Amino acid sequence: MNSRKEIEAKNEVLFKEYLKMNKEEYFNKLRQIGKPKRFGEGWNDDNPTKGRCGSVVNALRLSGKVPDGYVACGQNDKDGSHFYFINPNTGKIIDPTCYQMNDEYEYGKYHKKFYPQVGKNVLDTMNILGLEIDETKFKTKKDSRGTLIVSKMK
Repeated sequence: MNSRKEIEAKNEVLFKEYLKMNKEEYFNKLRQIGKPKRFGEGWNDDNPTKGRCGSVVNALRLSGKVPDGYVACGQNDKDGSHFYFINPNTGKIIDPTCYQMNDEYEYGKYHKKFYPQVGKNVLDTMNILGLEIDETKFKTKKDSRGTLIVSKMK
């Protein structure tokens, strides 16, 4: 279950239906953003998803571009953290940045916690992918430093 091939096939559908682009167009958009701030170790034009998992998943989550039945999640592992989408009922995975890894990834214990602060990596990702925060699901405000803060609508 959740082989790299299966995940990539689900990604193609995500890119087409939710972002209105194919995989190469998606990669080109990530190349335009450039190396992510603080998470870009190993990022290059050949590997434009490297270090982008949190910003891509959070951008899609905040814009409401999450397929039915799936939730945005992350997990901590020996290399740090990784973010993706999971259907908690079926265990199926959509991972729009799986391309950053050379091998199969061991999806496991996940969490659904996201920081309320929306950082530059997420904002840059939303901007380049043409996404906006879904204000029917999230309310926004700026803190005293000017940082965008989001919270779920009740």
